[in-house]
Amino acid sequence: MIESVVAGVIALLQARENNSYQVDIPALIKGLPKSVYLHHAQLYLPLADLAFIKSLVEYDVSHAAVATILQAWAYGVRLRLMVHRQLLPALPLRELGRLPVTLVDHLDIPVNIITGENICYANVILLHDCWLCIDKHTFITALARDVIAKQGITLIWRE
Repeated sequence: MIESVVAGVIALLQARENNSYQVDIPALIKGLPKSVYLHHAQLYLPLADLAFIKSLVEYDVSHAAVATILQAWAYGVRLRLMVHRQLLPALPLRELGRLPVTLVDHLDIPVNIITGENICYANVILLHDCWLCIDKHTFITALARDVIAKQGITLIWRE
C-alpha cells in the first residue's frame, strides 16, 4: 500500500518537473489555480515589462501578479522570464541575481547576470551563446575576455 503511494508521488513529481506553464500578467493578476502548482515546475512569462520586473525585485505584494509569483515560489515553482533585448541594460541586476528566476531574451537566448566586481575564467567558462549582463565598473580578466570572445557571449553593460 505505502509503496504504491510513494510510487505515485514519485511519478507525479517526475511528470511535474518537465512541465512548464505559460502565463501573462493578466492571468497572474487573477491568480493561478492550485493545480498549476501541482502539475508544473516552471511558470513561463513572455515579454515581461520593466515595471513588473521592478515590482518583482521589490517583492511588492500589493501588485497582484507579484503576489502570485511569490505564491508559486512557495510551492517550489520556478519562473522563466522572457525580456526584450532592449530592456537588458535597464534590468536591476543585483536584485534579479538574488531571485530564483531564469532569464531569456525575446529570441530565447539565455541571459546571465554576474553582479560581482570582477569576472574571471571560472565565471564564464560554462557559458555559451548568451547575453551576460554586468555592472559598468566590473573588471574582466584577460582570460575571461578570451573565453567571452570565443564562446559567443555578448556583454551588456549596466550603467
